[in-house]
Amino acid sequence: MIIAIGIEITIFGFGLCLLQAVERIIESRRFFSPRVFFYIFNSIIILDTGLVVRGVPTEHPLSIFLFASSIVIIGPMNLFYYHTLLYPGKPLPYRTWLHLFPFFCCLAAEIIFQFQPADFKQSCLSAFLGDPPGHVFFFLLIFASAHVLAYMLYIARVSLFGLGFNKSEREFRFIGSIALWVLLIIVMLFWGFTLRNDLLFICGGVLNVFIHIYIYLGVRLFPQFFTALKVSFEKKAYEKSMLQKIDKETCRIKLDNIMRDEELYLDGEISLSVVAQRLSLSSHQLSELLNEYMGTGFHDYVNTYRVREAQKILLNDADANITSVCYRVGFNSKSSFNAAFKKITGMTPREFRHR
Repeated sequence: MIIAIGIEITIFGFGLCLLQAVERIIESRRFFSPRVFFYIFNSIIILDTGLVVRGVPTEHPLSIFLFASSIVIIGPMNLFYYHTLLYPGKPLPYRTWLHLFPFFCCLAAEIIFQFQPADFKQSCLSAFLGDPPGHVFFFLLIFASAHVLAYMLYIARVSLFGLGFNKSEREFRFIGSIALWVLLIIVMLFWGFTLRNDLLFICGGVLNVFIHIYIYLGVRLFPQFFTALKVSFEKKAYEKSMLQKIDKETCRIKLDNIMRDEELYLDGEISLSVVAQRLSLSSHQLSELLNEYMGTGFHDYVNTYRVREAQKILLNDADANITSVCYRVGFNSKSSFNAAFKKITGMTPREFRHR
């Protein structure tokens, strides 16, 4: 009876997460965003939790498609979602593809598996669901669980201790409770599946649903709390900033002047540390100035000057060879020149010249 109710709750949670994903699409008018994918992949995890307890995958292997991939990507999605909440409108300061690499590997494996004969898929899933520790797929389960656990521990550490919250502050208690619940969910799902304890497994899925209900209702019933929570995070982040005692606007102006007057961008070997020394800043301080205050990365910032210079040359010298212009403005390859030019102007150097 309890398990049956738990399965129905997971189906409800699946719909709730999809509803939240649709709301994020309507709010941001963007489908491809961390917040949208955060809810989409969570909905898959919640739904498949109920389907596994029901035994659906052994009869219909396609029903479990994306389950493992969703578990692997939910850690990075939490990290990206956390960043968009604290720093809306600012680019992710991470090498995104590195975080998503395990997901694409897992996705490729799932796609290959789904293209296998139906009998093979059913026998594999029956053996795996019947005795998880004795199957080769169990190593994938361990990796996926450790992967999401590592991300959640990192996010909890940064949120609770990295920003210097006091344990008596309500923000600390709120984030701390969410972190504990998420860790409990991971433990319940992993051991419930490993020990083939359906009650423990479905309880992990139900707790996952309750967290989403808690946040869903909280945002609507107590919007002022979540607004204050965001303000508190931004304040703490500012207090921990390495630029706190530095005039950021003066540094920005000085940086622009150095780049423009001395044309440092023409040097193909220009580095963050060299430019930071010219500003009497550390590399970390310059990186924070660019990422958090100016909303760009070092290479994108330098490439903007290079592309502007290339545009001048292409406009003023009709006979200039595009490849020679590439090296003349500081790029080390034509491919990187074309990529940066199109990213900044929306067209290739050749298209720009024709227009």
